Amino acid sequence: MRLLLFLLSFLFTNLIIGQEVKIGAVENKIEIGDLAGNRDLAFGVTNVLEEVIQDAGYFLNPNSNLEITVDILFFDVKKSNLQIAVYSKKTDTYMIAARATLYKDGKKKKKVTATGEAKSISTATLLVDEGGKFSQASVSTAIKKVVEELVEKLKI
Repeated sequence: MRLLLFLLSFLFTNLIIGQEVKIGAVENKIEIGDLAGNRDLAFGVTNVLEEVIQDAGYFLNPNSNLEITVDILFFDVKKSNLQIAVYSKKTDTYMIAARATLYKDGKKKKKVTATGEAKSISTATLLVDEGGKFSQASVSTAIKKVVEELVEKLKI
């Protein structure tokens, strides 16, 4: 009887374990601009991808037969300004595009592309030039949106 209970509990625990996924290479394939070949951007996407996969209920396992690789294809900031007398409105739209590939046992199973964007809007009554620097919060938001869309489209 004990052996039967042990075997049933072992079988039950194997059934409730979540699906395991391995994060493969995250490559920055941007060819022009300030972030072309930037390893920090790829590292940031890797961290956000790990977080999103765990939030979706999957487990990270470096020995898993499911592997996700990501290629960052495009990153840019679209700026628009409106100025009337002393009033100014500045809108920065951070856009990122990425492609994710799901491999199962080393074979390509699915490939999806997603885009994400985040806006930063500021208004002022005096014109202050900040030199066109990146907003870390907006970049993080855009990366998180594109990674969430990639994981959703992959339907692991």
